[in-house]
This record gives sequence, C-alpha cells and structure tokens, in this order.
Amino acid sequence: MDEQTQAGGKKRSWLTPFIFLIAAVGGLIGFSIPMGIANLLRTIMNTAYALLIDTCFYIMAIAVIMGALDALLTEFGVVDLLNKLLNPLMKPLFGMPGAAALGVVSTYLSDNPAILSLAEERGFRKYFKKYQFYALTNLGTSFGMGIIVSTFMLGLTIEDKHLVAAVLIGNLGAVIGAVVSTRLMIRQTRKLFGEDEYAEDIHVEPEEYFPQANLGKKKGPSLGMRVLTASLSGGKSGVEIGLSIIPGVLVVCTLVMLITKGPSADGTYTGAAYEGVALLP
Repeated sequence: MDEQTQAGGKKRSWLTPFIFLIAAVGGLIGFSIPMGIANLLRTIMNTAYALLIDTCFYIMAIAVIMGALDALLTEFGVVDLLNKLLNPLMKPLFGMPGAAALGVVSTYLSDNPAILSLAEERGFRKYFKKYQFYALTNLGTSFGMGIIVSTFMLGLTIEDKHLVAAVLIGNLGAVIGAVVSTRLMIRQTRKLFGEDEYAEDIHVEPEEYFPQANLGKKKGPSLGMRVLTASLSGGKSGVEIGLSIIPGVLVVCTLVMLITKGPSADGTYTGAAYEGVALLP
C-alpha cells in the first residue's frame, strides 16, 4: 500500500508541471494568434506599467495622505471624541462603534483605500471587537469617492434640469447598501471570532501608539513635533499599503484587460496598453 501511494505521488509530481506547461503554452498561443507574440508581450508590459502609474501610485498617494490625517486624528483625541458622540447612531444602524464613522467620512471624501490607512492605526483599531473590525471593508468601501461623484453629478444638467434628486437618491442608496452589507458581514464574522475579542489591546496607553510623543509627560515634545511625528508615521503606513497592493493589481488586472479588451480603435493590434482579445464582454 505504501509503495502504491509513493508511486502515485511520484506520478502526480511529474504530471503537474506538464499540465501547467501545456496550459501556459496553450494560453500564450491562444493570445498570440490574434495579437501576435511581439504585440502580446508589449501589451502585457505596457498594461502593467500603465496600471502601476495610473492606478497603484494613485491609490498609494491617497493612502499616504489619509494615513497621515488618520494618525493626527488619533494623536489628538478626535477619534475618541467621535466614538463617544456617534456611538448611539452607529451602533443601531451598522452594529459598529462610533469610531467607524471616521471610516465613512474619510472614504466619502477621498476613495476606498482610505479605510486601509485608517485600519492600520492602533489607536483606531482599539475601539473595535474583532468581528466588527473586518466589516470595516464593507462599511468604508460603500462610500468611496462619494463627494467626487456627487459633485460631478451636481454639475451636470439633462434638458436644463439639475440632478440634485438623483444625487440624493444615490447617497441614500449608498447608506442602505452599507447597512445591509455591513450587517451581513458581521453575521459571518461573529460566528468566526465570537463577540469578546478586541481587534487591538484596549489597555495600550496612548504613548504606545506614538512613542515619540510621550503624551502626559511633563517634558513632552512640542506641538509641532507631535504633528510631524504623527503625520509621518501615518503616511508611512500608507506607503506600505500602496506597496502591498501592487502585485495583485498588476497581475490580476493585466489578465482581466487581456481577456476583456479588444484591439485598438482601428481594429489592429499595436502592443499598446489595455489591448486584448475580448474573450469576455
């Protein structure tokens, strides 16, 4: 029996690379027939480069700015104040602590990646149970680019009519969608993590979030130093977030572009970014 198992394992170890090579070569040939091998390779490189410059660095810039802002809000007690004031609103609606409102505001004013920068702050995480913390993804991304889209739509007119009503309905839909998706996520995460464990140690003292600040000590740093230290610390977390998303965006999105996009406008392949074979609509 052991010999048969070993023989089967050896067969699979030889079979797996052959299957992979056949699939990889077949995929390469399938893309190369309509596009040409040279155009295919140029398109892959150009698409990855365009995604890096236009998408990843954009997300990183947002994450850095919002990370610095979130760190300042934590450093100077704004998050604690919001948690106390808005807990009666956020708890019944979303099942989240009041501090979660900061995630709504930051993503609404910027874009979805802002919630990642916020979640990196230990002073923010301490208000959340573990099952609530993972639902921040649903809560924050429901409002991403809200102010940008709303402002753009308010500037449009259709038959001399403004779109104020449509913008209000859209924002209301975002709120309803956020409530539903966050509650559904919480139902699942509560089963996984229970209701007792916190996402961060609630007994950590404030100076442990930013050791350079030495809050509460007589010979603490100046106001300017606290601002600089907190903002740079938060901005650094934004850089780390931006770097961590680059592989996924470049690999996955390049493949998606290849199977959803077609040739250039004149119907020919030039090796430019965002060309593909349009296997999927």
